[in-house]
This record gives sequence, C-alpha cells and structure tokens, in this order.
Amino acid sequence: MASKKQPIGDIIIMKGTIGQNINGHELQLFDGCYDTGFEILEFYIAPKTPTAAQEWMATLSTSSSVNSITQWDWADVQQIGWASWGIPGAASGADFFLLDRDNMIIENLYISTYQSTGDASELNYFLTLQKYKINAWDGALNMVTNLSQGGAQ
Repeated sequence: MASKKQPIGDIIIMKGTIGQNINGHELQLFDGCYDTGFEILEFYIAPKTPTAAQEWMATLSTSSSVNSITQWDWADVQQIGWASWGIPGAASGADFFLLDRDNMIIENLYISTYQSTGDASELNYFLTLQKYKINAWDGALNMVTNLSQGGAQ
C-alpha cells in the first residue's frame, strides 16, 4: 500500500503461545511513530502438543475483534492473515496459511484463535515481520485502511 517504503532494521520474529477461542489478543508493535510500519512476511501455527488430534484456525487482524473466530472473511479488510492446523485431509483446506501481501501494520496486530476439536490446549504462533520507513501520509493512509469497516459486511 505504501508508495515508497524502505526496510529498516533486521527481520523481527514474534512467537508465543495463546489459548483456545480467543478473539483479538494484542501483539504490540506500535513504536509511537506514524512513519514506520511492519509487513508480515510469514505466519505459522501449531498446537503445543502437535501429536494430539486437534484442529485449529487462527486469524491476524488490525482490529481487536473479528466478526467471527469460527470463520474467515477475506472480504474483511481488517483480516490480513489466516492459518489452520490439523484439518483432516478429506476436508477442504487442510493445513494452510495465507497473508494479504498488501498488509502494512502501523499500530498493533491482533491474533484470534479457534479450536474446533481436541482437548483444550494452547496454540503456538510464529510470525516473521519486516520494519519499514514510510512517508507519514502513507502511514496515515495505512491506518485508515487497517481500521476500515468497508469490507466487513
């Protein structure tokens, strides 16, 4: 989205664990500047016990709440990343991850999780991000886009 962006700093790794059925857990990125932003390069999930029979899905968004943690809505401009784990091979989707390559996070990022089967557990997440220097007006435009409700119908 930013017309002119230049990478600054090293690649950033964010990893951790999160519980099941969480709507909008905050991952703090905001550095107080509106002329820097983060682009998500990779997003992976796996249960804390990967050998157990569990089905998980997760969503990354620019808002603290998504319309539904049980559904993906690619028309919602606030949802920018999707991943699943343990979906049976006969079901469409299986293990999967997708990122909106036009993402640029100016403030914070939020992760939502849903565990459809298996014992209550925790989910590991792994994100790779790149920090960029952008024009201040591009930062403002990205913030408006990231908070837009236009696509969430």
